[in-house]
Amino acid sequence: MKTERSKPHEYRVIDEMNANDAINLLNPSANRVFQVVAYEDDALREELATLPAGKLVELKLDRVGARANVWRAHRPANVTSLTA
Repeated sequence: MKTERSKPHEYRVIDEMNANDAINLLNPSANRVFQVVAYEDDALREELATLPAGKLVELKLDRVGARANVWRAHRPANVTSLTA
């Protein structure tokens, strides 16, 4: 089972971030949903928390531990803002 998505991918925010700081993202090209529960840093978490449902963002994800569909988000090296 893959534990990381080595290249950044485009994801669509399905619903706004919940009270537990989790956000569900859809990878439209793969028709696959990822539950993101951890973040590279607080700044990325805070920026994702401001995004409305439907917004497209470019992120790199890696699996958190051995859990099934739980992921950590990383900002791609070439991206300084998700909202720009």
